[in-house]
Amino acid sequence: MRKTDLSPERRKLLVPVASHSGAFALIPPLTPRAHQLIGLQGLQGEVRRAHTALVNLQTLTEGLPNPDLVTRTADRREAVRSSQIEGTNSGIHELLTFEATGSDEGLPPDVRVTLNYVTSLEYGLKQVRGHGITAFTSDLVKQLHAHLMSGVDYTWTPGEFRDKQNWIGGLKIDQARFVPPPADKVPDCIDDLISMLQYVPADEDQIEIPIVVRMAVIHAQFETIHPFFDGNGRVGRILLPLMLAAEGYPPIYLAGYLKDNQREYYDTLAGVQLEGKWAEWIRFFAIGVDAAVQESISTALGLGAILRKWKDIVAGLGLRRQSVLYKFPELMLGTPVLTAHKAKDALGISFPSASAALALLEEKGILVQREKHKRYRTFYAKDVIDLLNKPAGTA
Repeated sequence: MRKTDLSPERRKLLVPVASHSGAFALIPPLTPRAHQLIGLQGLQGEVRRAHTALVNLQTLTEGLPNPDLVTRTADRREAVRSSQIEGTNSGIHELLTFEATGSDEGLPPDVRVTLNYVTSLEYGLKQVRGHGITAFTSDLVKQLHAHLMSGVDYTWTPGEFRDKQNWIGGLKIDQARFVPPPADKVPDCIDDLISMLQYVPADEDQIEIPIVVRMAVIHAQFETIHPFFDGNGRVGRILLPLMLAAEGYPPIYLAGYLKDNQREYYDTLAGVQLEGKWAEWIRFFAIGVDAAVQESISTALGLGAILRKWKDIVAGLGLRRQSVLYKFPELMLGTPVLTAHKAKDALGISFPSASAALALLEEKGILVQREKHKRYRTFYAKDVIDLLNKPAGTA
């Protein structure tokens, strides 16, 4: 990170790195507040469209008979995409298979990393749905990281802020693209971030900062602080759906958009970090929110159509109304990869009943048996997997 890469205002925030002679780190300015953000020019259209899209998604979600099933599958797709931004190889099918069997046999070794993302995300959603914005604390940020990095190859202590200087890009600090604040400054920087996560408009504020703008600010500021040795990008992306859920919106997931626009993602983020270019970043982010909402709506409608098709097939089998098979369509929508043991436990039925139901659903073409796994008969709902595998931005 050369001084010439930074704007004059940002250069004033540089401090020497004690452990690296001649190197400098940047202490980010306080998270921008209403009077600094509302005046940004040329953003009203993008931010308004993104917010309108959020409200439309909220209305659609409230009308769904089973929104939790839609959210469950979307959570896992986000875990895959967000982890892939960091270089993992596990896909949605591999993640769901690992979750169903508890075995990584025949699966990419990083599938456990991806499942940890799900665990961290679900933990965070539970906290904010129970406590609203007051759930956002320094301890919550640490817990998200602890769940994310537990049981994987991580040299340091999961859930603890770094105690040494780090940097982004380059093998050596003098080759770095960006050098975050020294370790002893991280707690204060996070406390400032938490104050924005717990945002309530001040009496003197004439206009409330829209949730879309706050999300953009929080993500950029978190990545600028870079409080952990690893996992910063993932924790920063997990905070986004948590912010929405804390304020009563359905969570949406931006990793698909960010992954498809990865170069612009990094460039506009660097623009904030090095030069304080908030307008460009917020515009990019707001467009991403709109795109993510459209994908969420498309996915919800697609899953609804699949569920109706399955229910029609089961209804056409002429079974007694008390047949366990009627319970399977909704189970498969939220858990598209199943074993007999998983179905038995989820529905409270016997193992023979679960096995017979899975075999019949395979015969009807609803489920496909996975052949590679030697220890478990694993079935997957191809319609759901195919829908979740559609690239972001496609209808």
